[in-house]
Amino acid sequence: MPVTIKDVYVSSANTQVKNTNLASEKIVNIDDRDDENYWDTRNVNMTMINNQDDGDFSKGVKSIDADNMGSQLNLGVTTSSNSATMKSIYHGVGLFSPDYIKNNIYTSAFRYGLANPYTAINGAREYLFFTKPDLHIYKTEASGVEGVGTVSEKELNDILKTSPFWVDLADSRKDTTLKLLQNSRDPNNPFNYLLQNQCKSNLDIPGLTSEMVDTPVNDYGVGYSYRGSSEASDDGPEFSLEFKDNRFLDTYYFFKAYEEYEVLKHHGTIWPAQYYTLNRIIHDCFSIYKFIVADDMETIIYWGKMYGVVPKSLPRDAFSNPVFDDGLSYSIDFKAAFYEDMRPEILGDFNNLGAKAFKAAKYKINPFNSILGRPDTRPAKAAKVVVDTSSALAATSPTGYVYKLIWKGDNQI
Repeated sequence: MPVTIKDVYVSSANTQVKNTNLASEKIVNIDDRDDENYWDTRNVNMTMINNQDDGDFSKGVKSIDADNMGSQLNLGVTTSSNSATMKSIYHGVGLFSPDYIKNNIYTSAFRYGLANPYTAINGAREYLFFTKPDLHIYKTEASGVEGVGTVSEKELNDILKTSPFWVDLADSRKDTTLKLLQNSRDPNNPFNYLLQNQCKSNLDIPGLTSEMVDTPVNDYGVGYSYRGSSEASDDGPEFSLEFKDNRFLDTYYFFKAYEEYEVLKHHGTIWPAQYYTLNRIIHDCFSIYKFIVADDMETIIYWGKMYGVVPKSLPRDAFSNPVFDDGLSYSIDFKAAFYEDMRPEILGDFNNLGAKAFKAAKYKINPFNSILGRPDTRPAKAAKVVVDTSSALAATSPTGYVYKLIWKGDNQI
C-alpha cells in the first residue's frame, strides 16, 4: 500500500505524534481520490486554514520533545513511516537523492529549481591526442607492416639524400622528429606525444548553424523558411593552436621539416609510398582527438575528432625579436577536412589505434596514488577508453554507465 501524506504527518506509534483536528486530516491518498470530491475538500480545508490565525492553528499541534524528535529522525529505524518522514524533511529543503533525481529529471518539473551536486561539473581538463602523418622520408618497400610497407631505417628517399637539411636531420633527429613524421616507422604507437606535451592552448571547435530553405513567396508576399541541415558547419574548420618550445626547438623542427617536405611534394620531386597511392589515402595529414574529462581526471564529459588535419603556417617570425622573457611560444594555423563529436565510433577508433601500445605498457597509472597519498604524475605511454558501470557516478547516469579515460605506462616510479 503506498505511503500517503496522511501516513507521513499524522500520528503513529513510532512517531508519538497524536491525531489532531487539523484540516490536513481531510487530505486523502491522491491515488484513491475522486477528482471532483478532492478539489471540493481541498477548498474547504484551505478556507478553514485561512480563517485561523497562527496562534489558533498552533493549538491543535502536540509538541514533540527532543527525544521523540530524535527517534523520529533516526536513520537506523527502517519503518516505512520513518523513511518517508526523513525523505519529506530533506525534500522540503530541496535536497534529493541521486536516484530520486534520476527518476524524475526527465518526467517531472522541480518547481523551485534543482540543486544536483552529484553530477555537477565543478572542473574539467582537456586532453588532445595528435596522430602522426606518414611522410615518405625513409624508403618503403612494396609490402610489409600492415600493408603500408617495410621502412628502411638506413636509407633516405633519393631526393632527400641530396639535401643537407634532411641529411642533418637524419643524423641528429632520426628517432625523434623524423619518427614522428613517418608513422610507418613505428605503427604500433601512432600518437604524436611531442605535440600533445608542447600544446598550451585549447582546441577551438566550430559551432553548428543550420541552413534555411526558403519557399517561393505567394500572392500576398508571404513565404516560409524550412530548416535545412547543419552538416556544412562540420566541413573545413580552421583553427590555431599555441605551442611552447625549448632551446633545442623540438616543436619548431617538427613543423619546419613538415614544411620542407610539402615544398618538395608540390614540386613533384617526392611522392607518397605506393600503398597510399593505390588506396587513395592522403598520407601527409593527421587527426586530433579532443577529450574533456571531469575533475576526477578520468570521467569523459565530451569527445570529438578533427579529421584530415594539416598545418598551414610556420611561425618563423617568432624569432624576429630575440627576447624570450616568458619563454618561447607561437601559434600554428591548421585546417581540417571535417569535425565530428559525441559519436561512439570515435572512441572505438581511438582504442583501435592505441591497442598495441596500451597492451604493451606495463603499469596502470591512476590520477591519484592511494599508496603514497598524492597525485600520480608519471608519464604514460598509451590511453584507452573504457565503460564504467560500477561507480557511484555511473549509477546516477541515465544510461547506467559512463566513459572513462585510463592510462598505462612503463615507468614504475
